[in-house]
Amino acid sequence: MSQTNQEISKKLFELIQKTEIVLRLYYNKNKWPSIFPTLAQLAELYRDTYQVAPNALHSYLSFYFDEFSPTTNLVVKKCILVCIMVEGHGYSAKIQQELLVACIASFICAKNENDKLQKGIALTEQGKKLWKVRYQLAVKVLEHGGSVNKQATRMLARLQPYCDTLRSKNATPLYDNTTLIVAIAQIIAFAIAKRGCKPNTLGLCIKRIYLTNTDEFVRVSLNKLIEQFGLLPVGASTNYDGNTAVILLKGEQHVLCTLEDNKLTRLIKTQKPYRYEFKQIITSDKQLLYKVWGHIELPSIQPNKSNFDDTFAVIDKLNKGSFGSFRAIEKTIAPFPYIEEALTQAAKLYNREAQKGANIRHSLTMVGLDTASLLCQRVLIEQVISQLRHPFAQDVWHKYQLISLILATLIKKAYGEEFESILSPISAVVAFMLKHHDIDIKRFTYTDEQLDDAKPYSLSRLFGFQSFNEHKLHTYFDAHFGDSPAHQAFQNSEQEKHNHLSEDANTFVAVKVLSMLWSSATFEPTAWQKSVLENQAIKFGWKNIDELHSALLALSLHNMIE
Repeated sequence: MSQTNQEISKKLFELIQKTEIVLRLYYNKNKWPSIFPTLAQLAELYRDTYQVAPNALHSYLSFYFDEFSPTTNLVVKKCILVCIMVEGHGYSAKIQQELLVACIASFICAKNENDKLQKGIALTEQGKKLWKVRYQLAVKVLEHGGSVNKQATRMLARLQPYCDTLRSKNATPLYDNTTLIVAIAQIIAFAIAKRGCKPNTLGLCIKRIYLTNTDEFVRVSLNKLIEQFGLLPVGASTNYDGNTAVILLKGEQHVLCTLEDNKLTRLIKTQKPYRYEFKQIITSDKQLLYKVWGHIELPSIQPNKSNFDDTFAVIDKLNKGSFGSFRAIEKTIAPFPYIEEALTQAAKLYNREAQKGANIRHSLTMVGLDTASLLCQRVLIEQVISQLRHPFAQDVWHKYQLISLILATLIKKAYGEEFESILSPISAVVAFMLKHHDIDIKRFTYTDEQLDDAKPYSLSRLFGFQSFNEHKLHTYFDAHFGDSPAHQAFQNSEQEKHNHLSEDANTFVAVKVLSMLWSSATFEPTAWQKSVLENQAIKFGWKNIDELHSALLALSLHNMIE
């Protein structure tokens, strides 16, 4: 057995033991300040363990750890289900971390009460009161421990009504996709973690949630769960020569282990297909739970590859290069064969009949040499945006398209260099946001009053948070768009005071404010913002801002959220 496999066995034991320990911290008030950092460390351990030993963790959905508390069993399964769904969706490590912190935190203040309920013991009146406010109490404890990011506390605040809605056919809107993942995991975990649950409870529970709910994200998440568990149906039981056997590895050659009194007796390699079922196995056998995984070559999960850096290397060339021919541009974008379809679609804006280009060369000639590199740059960034996975990816893309329509209307559809030079920095900052602010993005807009009224309105507010990280944004723009006046103007529209803004920066302010007006029912522009809108409307040939709003109204813009 290699050192790596020995470490996996130790890591699995450490994972379960630390889960039990963390769930007890609430009962020692002196430990409260350490709860959030400890939760964060445990969440990271779950994430790392799932990457190197997904087989083992999949099996834990079937195993009931007899030496640990019912709540520990529940939380372990809940976290594993989240890991499976996040892997299926392809979300970042930071998003997974936030979801796992919320998973564990949901029981840190009610371990004793949940243990009693799982054992069928009635709660006292005081216990009932505590159980009712367990999530609110968990939020207070996290804040006491110095929770930097508010995503976990936000999920806890919505968790109970989301669980109630998923269990019924209520028409309550389910708009927070991160909370939905935690809620799905919690419902399934409660069903399969109960000691002595019936066979195939996992499949029946997934089926019940799927048929009860029509929410698209709920159904997609359940499909991701089924797909991942279908790839690694580890822990499922079968009959092998009259004995109960559990699958440990599925591949060209399966690895099974036979059980006697729910303890591992021997390992078997076979190519014979078997019929499996989800069946709970109550055990405290350390061989079965931890050590056996050191004897199997486990498939690790490779991190999701992002072409972010490769794409931006080409974007840099498009930004800094001076192209004297369409052929030179074609050569620069050659590493991205998928760009042809995107370019031919984008070129429709430049065609009076709204027909797409026949090929790359035709698309570039439709827009002209001066605009071609800007168009290619924007289309490449849009490809980056579409490939970065996020719980609110559909909403982000919808808002981006809304900005594009508002911009086109503001400048009276004068597609060309001006349109591309304004939209390109916006697409660039959306890509930046998905990579560097993924855990900050929310579905609703952020309409709280600004602390500094002398600064313009940040585009980040359209996507649910107060502002971008100024240092990271400056570094990103300087690295990839250092020679672009348009990107500099956008950055100024985020950070400079009102009286220092150029005309181009004010155009970005107008686009941002218009986007907020058409995305939020509660946003109210300031007197200065109204003045900027009026001036920019007149600059682009409108009589006044009311005429521009009438033109936007005619587009039948719709808000998916508020």
